[in-house]
Amino acid sequence: MTSAPIPKNELQRLHLLHELDILDTEPEPVFDQITAFAKDLFEVETAIITLVDAERQWFKSAVGFDGQETPREVSMCAHVVAKGATMVVNDASQDPRFHDNPYIDCIDGVRFYAGVPLEMAPGLFIGTLCIIDSKPRELTQQQQYWLETLTDWVRDELQARYAISNYEQERHVLAQGPVAAVVWQVEPEAHLIYVAENAERVLGYQADYLLDPAVRYESIVHIADQRELLSRMQAVLDGKRETLEMDYRVLTPTGQVRWVSHFAKADHDRSGRVIRVRGYLHDSTKRKNLELSLQHANQSFELALSAGNLSTWDWDLTAQQVKVNHTWRELLGRNKSYARDNAWAKLIHPDDFQDARQALQSHLKGQTERFEARMRIQHADGHYLWLHTIGKVIERDENNLVTRMVGIHHDITEHVQNEQHRRQQEAVLSLVSTVQHEFLFVKNFSEVCDTAIPKLMALTESEFGLVGELHDSNSRARNMVWLHGVKTANDEEKNAAFQRLIQQGLDVEVSGDVIQTVLIRGEPQLCPFPVQAHEATFFPVEMPEFQNALIMPLYFKRNVVGLLLLANANDSYQREQLALLEPILNTLGTLMHIRRMDEERKSAVDELRKMATTDELTKVANRRVFLETAEQRLLEYQRYDTPVSVAIIDLDHFKKVNDTFGHAAGDHVLTQFCRITEQQLREGDLLGRQGGEEFGILFLHANSQQAMQGAERVRAAIEAEDFIWEGKNIPVTVSIGVATLQATDNDLDRWLARADRALYEAKAAGRNRCIAADEI
Repeated sequence: MTSAPIPKNELQRLHLLHELDILDTEPEPVFDQITAFAKDLFEVETAIITLVDAERQWFKSAVGFDGQETPREVSMCAHVVAKGATMVVNDASQDPRFHDNPYIDCIDGVRFYAGVPLEMAPGLFIGTLCIIDSKPRELTQQQQYWLETLTDWVRDELQARYAISNYEQERHVLAQGPVAAVVWQVEPEAHLIYVAENAERVLGYQADYLLDPAVRYESIVHIADQRELLSRMQAVLDGKRETLEMDYRVLTPTGQVRWVSHFAKADHDRSGRVIRVRGYLHDSTKRKNLELSLQHANQSFELALSAGNLSTWDWDLTAQQVKVNHTWRELLGRNKSYARDNAWAKLIHPDDFQDARQALQSHLKGQTERFEARMRIQHADGHYLWLHTIGKVIERDENNLVTRMVGIHHDITEHVQNEQHRRQQEAVLSLVSTVQHEFLFVKNFSEVCDTAIPKLMALTESEFGLVGELHDSNSRARNMVWLHGVKTANDEEKNAAFQRLIQQGLDVEVSGDVIQTVLIRGEPQLCPFPVQAHEATFFPVEMPEFQNALIMPLYFKRNVVGLLLLANANDSYQREQLALLEPILNTLGTLMHIRRMDEERKSAVDELRKMATTDELTKVANRRVFLETAEQRLLEYQRYDTPVSVAIIDLDHFKKVNDTFGHAAGDHVLTQFCRITEQQLREGDLLGRQGGEEFGILFLHANSQQAMQGAERVRAAIEAEDFIWEGKNIPVTVSIGVATLQATDNDLDRWLARADRALYEAKAAGRNRCIAADEI
């Protein structure tokens, strides 16, 4: 006996297998359905879904085998995993690798084996779908294709269940960006199991170094920050906190200090246990250094003029006039009139006015040591500047009323915008994770869009959002789009109408210069002005007027598969938003592709099922399905006394048809016979081909008289029909034997034998007639 070799990537393979969290789990209907279907399709004794770990092969689902696992050293499936390719053994007793295997060298041992590897990630095989029989057999090329298709089904179910594709796409989206993704495993101990390619750009260390089991991540963190990081991470691992958000310092191999913004989130299994922690790391050195510099400046020179972009102000409350060390035109593009009568206060943004007024009143009343506020001031051209202002009372009158304040203010517009951009990046990354998890659970892309579109509208302050998928991404025209989601703000009636159209599977014709540039050339379009009909049209859906718009292509592997449209923003869209939204664009495009591939897989499985249950020529039920259904009706009769009858039909002198007109004419007669017969049957009755020119009909809930009436309808319809082949009329009649199920019919063979005898009597009596078994 030859044991299978250990794959070169065994460590990574076992990491992936344990990350799936599927070993030693309860049976699941979908996998049991696959093995049962494989056993019936290939007519073998055993079908198994195996998972090969370090010491054993464990069976996720097994039909025809009583055990739950076997040692790895006797596993034939381990050879398939090591080889990474389909393996077929026609007679294992003659194979030098297996002939002395204890499961083969025994009475009724394994003779035939065929297994296909489960590839969950490129080059990583975790187990097989295999079929086994105690008799030597051969597997045709067509049957091997069926087995590999069923294995793809198993793989897709595992990927959908455990989010493997989720992590692969998330890593792809983030791998080249400014944010590095990392993943910690929890069991048996916390350690990095994935580090994105761009980690060196963020942390200064290569991914291979950080993945080394001997290297603990906290070893690269500044000693002053290690304890807090470990404490926060432990809280996530213990399930006490869902997320971690922290800035800390990292010491690079060259001795440099970098600040890293760290966001992490825990993944849970179905029981709520933390199974892994995913993190996102961003190099925030420049931002943090700026924050520390500003903090130091505020502490050291709190109310003093300093070099740089700090400005002083002197407010005479008695004269209601403000003096500044710059001109009003330099800061706000306005004349000096705003220095008098508190006119400057009218320029404060309405959302900031009350907070600034409250802070000022608290200081004037002596409740705070100083006045401090962050507020927006409107420039002459309409946009707002962010100011950080600090002031202090320096004079009071004899009644203790404030007469003078001095202070400094600082233009922090760029700093605030950077903060906003960072929060937006975090929101986009969070949305990427949300839509991926949503898709894995609901498998409905329209529901994913119901989640994504409102968040994208809020993120960009838009009043309208739309996601559409190209009907045929391979077509050059690219003018048909399948709508998955359409939302408009503050109009639930219109949203409900859009939802009804989406549920109907609405395809819309899109046209216009802007739309075609997006879908054909793959270029995002920024539309700051109202969008005209010649630029974008959706027929036959009535869209609102777009005062401005951001229209972006959705990609999968550089191919445009759809579009995202956001419109009617409060402020104009900015080109920087294209880079900000890129991760969610790639994610939506990838999920579109996955959804389409899943539909194609289901179609292939349906076709396989149809091929296994219908007669290839006539498209009616084949003999196996007909007999299985008859057996079920027999059991129903024995339990509930439900009447049922069977008719056995033979086309009279059919051999003469083949001999006279040819076999093509015979096939035409059989096909036309089935079409006419099915027109005479009731809903629930079953027509099946028994072989050659012999057919059977199961008449449900029919006694002898009702079954004879149904059989006579079929006989008369066939006799009256013209069977024409190449301009020649072919005379066709049928003989029918009918048997109603009786208490004395102890098994299926006895029941069908009575119908066969009645058919024989019909032929002996001259053919073209129906005879019931109880008439004999």
